[in-house]
Amino acid sequence: MNPTLMTVALVAGLLVFAYQVYEKFGTLARMAPENRLEHIGKRLGLLFKVGFGQSWLIGRKHERAAGAMHFFIFWGFVVLAVREIVLFGEGFVHGFQDLLPVLHSGSAGAYLYAFIYNTFEVIVLAMVLIALYRRLFIRPRRLDLTAEGVVILILISGVVITDMLYDAGRYNLATLFGHDLEVMSHPVFGSEMTWTPFATMVAALTADWGEAWMAFFYHFGFWAHVGIILVFLNLLPMGKHFHVITALPNVFLGAVGYPHRRIELLDLENEEAWENESLGLNHVEQLTWKQGLDLYTCTECGRCYDICPTYVTGKPLTLKWVNDALHTHMDEEADHIRRTGRSSREKQLVGDVIHHDTLWTCTTCRACEEVCPVSIEHVPRIIAMRQGQTLMHEAQPEELNSTFKGMERNYNPWGIGFDKREDWAEGLDITVLTDEPPQEDVEVIMWVGCMGAFDNRSQKITRAFAQLLQHAGVKFAILGQAEKCTGDPARRAGNELLYQTLAQENVETLNSLGVKKIVTQCPHCLNSLANEYPQLDGHYEVYHHSQFLQKLVADGRLELDPTFDGTVTFHDPCYLGRYQGEYDAPRSLVGDVATETPVEMRRSGRESFCCGAGGAQMWMEEKIGTRVNEERVRQAYEVGATTIATACPFCMTMIDDGVKSTGREEEVRVLDIAELMLQSVANRGA
Repeated sequence: MNPTLMTVALVAGLLVFAYQVYEKFGTLARMAPENRLEHIGKRLGLLFKVGFGQSWLIGRKHERAAGAMHFFIFWGFVVLAVREIVLFGEGFVHGFQDLLPVLHSGSAGAYLYAFIYNTFEVIVLAMVLIALYRRLFIRPRRLDLTAEGVVILILISGVVITDMLYDAGRYNLATLFGHDLEVMSHPVFGSEMTWTPFATMVAALTADWGEAWMAFFYHFGFWAHVGIILVFLNLLPMGKHFHVITALPNVFLGAVGYPHRRIELLDLENEEAWENESLGLNHVEQLTWKQGLDLYTCTECGRCYDICPTYVTGKPLTLKWVNDALHTHMDEEADHIRRTGRSSREKQLVGDVIHHDTLWTCTTCRACEEVCPVSIEHVPRIIAMRQGQTLMHEAQPEELNSTFKGMERNYNPWGIGFDKREDWAEGLDITVLTDEPPQEDVEVIMWVGCMGAFDNRSQKITRAFAQLLQHAGVKFAILGQAEKCTGDPARRAGNELLYQTLAQENVETLNSLGVKKIVTQCPHCLNSLANEYPQLDGHYEVYHHSQFLQKLVADGRLELDPTFDGTVTFHDPCYLGRYQGEYDAPRSLVGDVATETPVEMRRSGRESFCCGAGGAQMWMEEKIGTRVNEERVRQAYEVGATTIATACPFCMTMIDDGVKSTGREEEVRVLDIAELMLQSVANRGA
């Protein structure tokens, strides 16, 4: 016990730490505002599930061992936090633990905690040694070997080892050499030493070393432990391990539900925003404070690029490196931001900090966000930077110019005459909804989408779906030429002006016709209609065709038989799974029609592999690395699939092209779930 020394160490350590944290959060305070306190109940659930439960680490089927390792290190910190309070208190008051409720010496709580903390010390030490072995000898590709990572692991080991030395010295000095040091003893619970088996084992191994060594263990163990804790604390804000402090708040403040975080609706009538280059994300201070917190929280674990379809196929998009580049630039501009509220403007984010190719290879699949253990939102930043490039600098990829023109002139990305939007329905006797009665008996509006209306292959899906609705007796209608592109490709490419123009016109049409219920076979349209149109006063009940068809089957309006032969695997569309949270409905339907149990690809469900078409990539050339769709069909070949089932016209085009480009079109079929179901219905009727 040395209150003076403890006071000096604690005050110095905490002041330096407080100053570093003050600077960090002072920078965030000057960045763009954002509300993150809605849905408190859901946020608390996320905090306990993802933060304390570490579900996004231990839940990954490909990395459960690494996730378990981190889980025990995390909970070791939580458990040992109480021990640190006790030891720091001991520096001021001998017998400090007796002042604590539940944990006072001799109580059942004190003995139980002694066993728990000593056990966790050994577990943490074992996990740290495993982590060091992984980094130094069998390092996974996603992990970078850095001095900081090794030093932090060594310091954690030091925390555990010094505490056990302190306990071992204390036990031996008290029991062997008669020093007046408190070792808990209770007639019912016995000696403290029996409840701390690992510290007791160290004491037994060193018992013959003599009193001087035990005194050294006691004093050195205590003060070295205190010193390591304070050094560790002050190293955290200096590098990636700041996430130890920011991770739980970042999880609590993360996106709740689907579709993760919506793209913010830009105020395009703000003339000052146009003049100041503040539409989209052009300079670092335009990040919101939460996006800045994301950068502080990135653990550089590499899980984001380990699962990223663009990185896997050799493209220059590595979210970990994007975060690191933005973080470094934010630190460079931090003083200027704190003083003036803006950066020096010497660098543009895209071009000077982030490479142009890096920005435009993202498919917006959000696989990175699904696996991020600390709830970092990557895609909104990508979209915001694209907005800056497209709106402020007209620096979008050249091939998008024709796409934008087609959407402006004929309301579809190809520029095909909008008067041909109904041609797919020829001979099917489908009602076109107009403002003329009768329309009150229409059960649902079928939103066809641009792919479903104009793409030859996707038209077959549209017709199959329409025939299934007719077979089930569903009274539905289409908008025909009144339907326009939802604007999804424009929004993902950063052209918010074009998106809002198309979206507002669609909302006006739907609202004027009194539309309430919509079904579509396109997950991209689904995302726009269900998740983004409410920003423009478009509120509708929207279903994906797999969800609607599953309900028809459940209600007995469609009857299916397992008549489809061969090995079927289902490819999850990103905009249905990760944007809508729907994984079960299409699988259920595939299972209903297949004679064999469908097989799952190695990358499926939440960790499914993108087809490569999202984020406006459908209309951009894939010039770098291998093609994403070819990698996806290779994964289907791995499981022996003879049929790849899809539930998205974008995915249909990409997967079908991937099969053809690999020369397997005679062996492997690509069919939408509606086509599979129509075949089952037809076979049943026959």
